[in-house]
Amino acid sequence: MSASLEEIRLRLPTGREASIVEGLRFCYDLSETDTAILVELLKGKEYTVDELAEKLKLSKATVNRSLTKLVEIGFVSRTREKKGGAGRPKYKYYVQDPEKVIQKIISDFEQCARTYREVLQELLSKIGTRK
Repeated sequence: MSASLEEIRLRLPTGREASIVEGLRFCYDLSETDTAILVELLKGKEYTVDELAEKLKLSKATVNRSLTKLVEIGFVSRTREKKGGAGRPKYKYYVQDPEKVIQKIISDFEQCARTYREVLQELLSKIGTRK
């Protein structure tokens, strides 16, 4: 059995431990629920809002909010179900290329680290020039 992303802990230089979920929250403002939905979709299956709500034991409104955020970020895609009839259209949500999404997250984490390094180096150069 594999560990959930919340269970995987990374030891920081201070000795504090953090989860991948905390990193995703920091970089993308993803909640634990957003992350759980993303992880489920990264497995390669397509889901409707109803299916995800049932599988993850969440309300449809909560799932809808998370999916909207994940689609806006570009992690998740959606396609309209090909059913006729009245009422609101139903959509299937999926991750088109799970490897590409993971690589984007890695790249974004690396960009965050570069940005922090540049800002801190600038701060260091300003402190070093004061006398």
